[in-house]
Amino acid sequence: MAPPIHFPYFPSGGIARIRARAASLLAALAAVAFQATASEIHPYELAMLQQQVQRTGWVRVMVTLDRSAWRTRSEEQTLRLQALADRLYAELGDSAFPTGRRNNGLGWIGFYTDSAGIAMLSRTALAEKFSIDPTGRSWGRERAGDGSFEAIDDALVASPTVEVDLVLATEEPPYTLLPDGSTRFDGPSEVNEVLDRLLTEPFAQHIKGIDRRQNPQLAPVVQAKIDRVAFFGLVESVHVRAVRPRGFVRQPSAIWHEDALRVAAREGRAEIHILLRGGVTYTHLPHQSPKARRYQMDANTRALDEILKAAGVEALPVLSEVDAHMGLVYLFITRPQLEKLFAQRDPRILSVDVNKAIGGLASHNKSVGPAPTRGVRAALNPVALRVRHSHYRAAPVRAKATAGQPTPASSGISRCRRTVLRRQSVAIVTTGGV
Repeated sequence: MAPPIHFPYFPSGGIARIRARAASLLAALAAVAFQATASEIHPYELAMLQQQVQRTGWVRVMVTLDRSAWRTRSEEQTLRLQALADRLYAELGDSAFPTGRRNNGLGWIGFYTDSAGIAMLSRTALAEKFSIDPTGRSWGRERAGDGSFEAIDDALVASPTVEVDLVLATEEPPYTLLPDGSTRFDGPSEVNEVLDRLLTEPFAQHIKGIDRRQNPQLAPVVQAKIDRVAFFGLVESVHVRAVRPRGFVRQPSAIWHEDALRVAAREGRAEIHILLRGGVTYTHLPHQSPKARRYQMDANTRALDEILKAAGVEALPVLSEVDAHMGLVYLFITRPQLEKLFAQRDPRILSVDVNKAIGGLASHNKSVGPAPTRGVRAALNPVALRVRHSHYRAAPVRAKATAGQPTPASSGISRCRRTVLRRQSVAIVTTGGV
């Protein structure tokens, strides 16, 4: 006789509880499987992205396609990553802006997207991770650091289009900064040729209202009306040096720090810096041809020389290449000369400030006698300024040694230079000898 078959005994409601637990386990396994194929994002960052999208309609994201791709650099790897990025853009469709895209070739890409794009990125299997783009403040090729980029960016939140001035990347002729603050070009520039090349760009259909007759002097600046697609394309274009709101003035009100006058009244002289506004085509970035860069340096140098001579300063200090390009000069100036400089208020000047040491370092050259030698100056110069934004190294300015006019020894980083470099979107490293 066969042994009896024993069936498991379940108390009342036991089967229902087992089914519920099995369903929970299956749901958890499904969630794990989904997370294995969907891209990652921290809940806080996701909330931040969604909040910005609600405010502006778009947001810039950084997407990790392959976090280990940086370990291997090859042509095949580059092609694979580009193909992966193209597949992701195709999946996002219109939710990925066609302009303003960045690909570092190491497995990360950056672009602008909308709320639908964020939802798709949360589900896609083509990306490992996405987040707010931490390079969003500096991705543009022409990021002026003078507020013009942000002004256009904000205007396009309130309106679908904005009127702008496009500064074309021409081999413009030599120019002069006139005493009234205007720019005079001393010959024609290649406006029409560069403009023709610009209008062949894929985003050119988003540029409206260009009238070549608006530029009778053939200055390398044209007026246009653009939307956000055109804006992101223009800041990356090799044919454009700058994009500015129509009639934009670089910091409308000049800054004349009265501290300089107080120091000069107390000590009989003061070490100051003078920074120019620059011409219509001014840029502090290195995206210029050698000829255009030289024209900017020459125009700034001539303007500084005129300003100082009008104040009674006999000779302009020898400028470093970086300072000449920026329109920046450091010098010792006597009280009468400084008072005359302040009284004239030359419109070409953006700011005048007195040098003040920071970080507990001594003030510039207070103990150095007249006309120190180059060796003495080098020995008293323990701090170097390094500009991370480009390949520049902001070496200290060498002033001509004249009788009774000691050359400033840079034994500290002045507050004014720190302010200048911050406004120019650069960084300071405060160690190392020159």
